[in-house]
Amino acid sequence: MDDKNKTVNEQAKKIIALWSVCSVGKSTLACNFARKLAKETNLKIGLLDFSLITPCLHLFLELEGKESSIEYILKSWQDNYSYHDLLKENAHINKNHPNLLCWTGLTKEPELIDKLGDIQAGTIISELSDLVDILFIDVQSDTLIIPTDVALKAATDVLVVVDQNRNTIENTAKWLNNLHARNMEISKFKLIINQYSNKALYTNNKIESNLALPLLGTIPCVSKVNYDNSTVSLIPLLKYGKFDKSIENILLQLHLYKAVRKRRRLF
Repeated sequence: MDDKNKTVNEQAKKIIALWSVCSVGKSTLACNFARKLAKETNLKIGLLDFSLITPCLHLFLELEGKESSIEYILKSWQDNYSYHDLLKENAHINKNHPNLLCWTGLTKEPELIDKLGDIQAGTIISELSDLVDILFIDVQSDTLIIPTDVALKAATDVLVVVDQNRNTIENTAKWLNNLHARNMEISKFKLIINQYSNKALYTNNKIESNLALPLLGTIPCVSKVNYDNSTVSLIPLLKYGKFDKSIENILLQLHLYKAVRKRRRLF
């Protein structure tokens, strides 16, 4: 049994970064991807908030009163020191899904961002990927280059989340060009369209053509009014049947549901 579990874990081990401009739904999707897998598997799922200027995962997971994990780590940072135990101890564990662990971003002391260099950011991601089976990382576009670049380079898959707004598409194209200039490997980038209207100026085909990324899936099921209200009130969007199906389809495309089914047979 132990050998089989080890095989499943090795096959499932992934680092998935969600990257985009602000306010398109990537944090919502990151939380719901993680919730879905934590709910339906015994895999250990991690959520890392690397949107350090405007972090928000703590809001979705009702952790407003808790100390920021990244803030604490950077306060305690010492070169040549293992942060495995420190990260393990400072994970916020979801009360409904004990196999869902979250590391929240900076909220009170943004000046600590200056301490987050390449080595620090890389160490955090490397240690967390050892602590969990699947790690989701929420990052911004080019607001902070160091955590963005380190997360995108470490990721096995990068999910580029966009909505149907013209400014979103244009800004995303600009940031993608910046990544090309920094020699980022774009082949692992995949597109997710958060679609809230069938009458939007930019259709799925037009968005896919403009950004030149393979379309992984769409989130067509929740109206913008319901989506915004659910986000504000912190109600998980998995209660919407079509949204849940869209999440499942995307996880399937990422070959994560294959791991789910294997794990189900073992338990």
